Amino acid sequence: MKKFLIGHCPVDSGQILLIDPCYLDKWKDNDFDPNDFSSDLSYNSACHETTKNKHLGGTIGGHDGQGQGVAISSGCGDGYYPVYATYEEACGKRIKSITIKFF
Repeated sequence: MKKFLIGHCPVDSGQILLIDPCYLDKWKDNDFDPNDFSSDLSYNSACHETTKNKHLGGTIGGHDGQGQGVAISSGCGDGYYPVYATYEEACGKRIKSITIKFF
């Protein structure tokens, strides 16, 4: 397996969202509301997920763990973080994992 730098991801809210682009049309553009605990696909939901459970993050959009994205706290605030892909040579450089280095 080989690891390559494939790009950088900017973070301006101390959190990042992993999502399939086909769900972006369902994105609800809103602000953080400490009293709104809905589990929709929104900035508010991402903020709630990244501030509970010791700032680990969690699923947003959808119910019963079948969400449309995963919100993750960078742990270090804003920045420009490198993204690495680990490839498996046996499958024609198929991506085996992605790592975002929050340092």
